[in-house]
Amino acid sequence: MRYLKALALVVLFFFSMLFFTQNVAVLTQELVLGLKVFRWEYHTAAAPFYLLILLAFVVGAVSCILYFFMERVRLTRECRQLRRDKDALEREVASLRPVTSPSYVSEDYPGHSGN
Repeated sequence: MRYLKALALVVLFFFSMLFFTQNVAVLTQELVLGLKVFRWEYHTAAAPFYLLILLAFVVGAVSCILYFFMERVRLTRECRQLRRDKDALEREVASLRPVTSPSYVSEDYPGHSGN
């Protein structure tokens, strides 16, 4: 499985580099983004298009990492609580078990064969 992951990463890197080298003219064009809200207007500084693609990728990766980190923390907390519940239930079952050996069945018991 480790080798498949490494191979997939190499293939992804190869196709990414192929994409960037074949589209250099388009990706290096300067781009100015603007935002108009009512009378307020904002324009970014000119930046190459590839920088925006890279920035979007980094923001997405960081967002995923944060989400999965928070999910891991939540699941760890839930596992810890479930282990505590399980231990408490095991203690309760142990306290309800009879203290004597399995030969506690008396001859007066209706299902006893009397052997």
